Amino acid sequence: MKDYSKLLKRVSNAYYNLGLERAQLSDLTGASELLKRSLRFNKYQTDARNLLGLIYYEMGEVADALVQWIISLNLDPEQNRADHYLNEVQRKPGILAKEAAVTRKFNQALHQAQHGAEDLALIALNQIVRDKPNFIKARLLLALLYLEDGQNTRAGRSLMKVLDTDRNNPLALILMDEVKKRTGRAEVEKNRMKNAFSHRRMEDDDVILPREKKEATAGQTVLHLIIGVAMGLALFVMLILPAQRRSYNIAANNRIAENSRELNELNARYSELSEQYESLSAVYDDAAQRLSAFEEENAAFTSMYRELSSIAGAYGSGDVVTAATQYLQIDRATASEEPLSSMLAEIDRYMLNEGFQTLVSLGTDAWNGGELSQAESLYDLALSINSEDPEAMYLKARLLQSQDRITEANAIFDVIIGEHPESPYAERAMNARGY
Repeated sequence: MKDYSKLLKRVSNAYYNLGLERAQLSDLTGASELLKRSLRFNKYQTDARNLLGLIYYEMGEVADALVQWIISLNLDPEQNRADHYLNEVQRKPGILAKEAAVTRKFNQALHQAQHGAEDLALIALNQIVRDKPNFIKARLLLALLYLEDGQNTRAGRSLMKVLDTDRNNPLALILMDEVKKRTGRAEVEKNRMKNAFSHRRMEDDDVILPREKKEATAGQTVLHLIIGVAMGLALFVMLILPAQRRSYNIAANNRIAENSRELNELNARYSELSEQYESLSAVYDDAAQRLSAFEEENAAFTSMYRELSSIAGAYGSGDVVTAATQYLQIDRATASEEPLSSMLAEIDRYMLNEGFQTLVSLGTDAWNGGELSQAESLYDLALSINSEDPEAMYLKARLLQSQDRITEANAIFDVIIGEHPESPYAERAMNARGY
């Protein structure tokens, strides 16, 4: 079992070293793939996980980088570089709020690009890459939109920025080939390579004229041929043929010896594998138990991170109803630590201000459009976020009153009059109540 564990660690370290070399060569995509393989063989390889987080950070994926560093710190809390990286990120004022805003803006630009608003998406993406130059996803989307718009030179510049950061990014290389084809650059490079490896044509002055010789007669030519063939046959029989036979015999003997050695090695390896086979099941069970324990420890963090990201993505794309519905279902106890607490604070700010007002406006629009049931649902959703807002309460009460649901409406009017007497809606409630 110990030998098997050491083997997994050696393989993991080998992939980590390869990933480190790729990262030093600015091949971030290739490096990330090798580091992920390293973690498949040894999830506790914190050097690989920390480097993967640095690569994500360099590519503009700050949230993914934080996830890797937090997992690394949980696995090995003692003298872990991940602690330093997290502290560096947290020292930067408002970085989590800024990243959430950039993510929201990118998601909105992606939604616009997918639904025919490419001009708005281009404006948003240019703002994103100006504020965050190393955001590779934004630069790739920007280059793609430039290509669709026929702005090939600008697309090439955006792709060069990507390749400066990640020199072997697959999508960037594919799009760059398309840029070269459209601009004629591909043909120029092809001709340049063709000229570099082509042979120089021989000029007339390069021809060397042989000295004049006396021509032999036909009989002399035939005699010379016969003598040459005879001498060649004699030389072959006396020297070359025996040497070839000895060479063939030596090669055959070497092949037999090599095959014997390989067969012996295979037999020994087979015996070794047979002895290890029974212990592999126990190793697998132990690894499965450790993986299960790890996943249980980090399940709450991962689940909450996904929920908060989903909410940010929903209101970033304009789907405030979905964002509010998910927001009301959050278990706040699991978001008490960074970076989740900062993400939740940003979402709270949005939902209690822009999100709440948007829901009230949508409810009024639905009421004006004759969708009374939908209007009531939107008002209820808004009041679930802020139950003390007198305007939302008054609008819902008036909606109920318009449906002859007088008792329910009067109950809400009484709350406005009794609990918000200084509000301008208190007087309106009294008038609607008939006081």
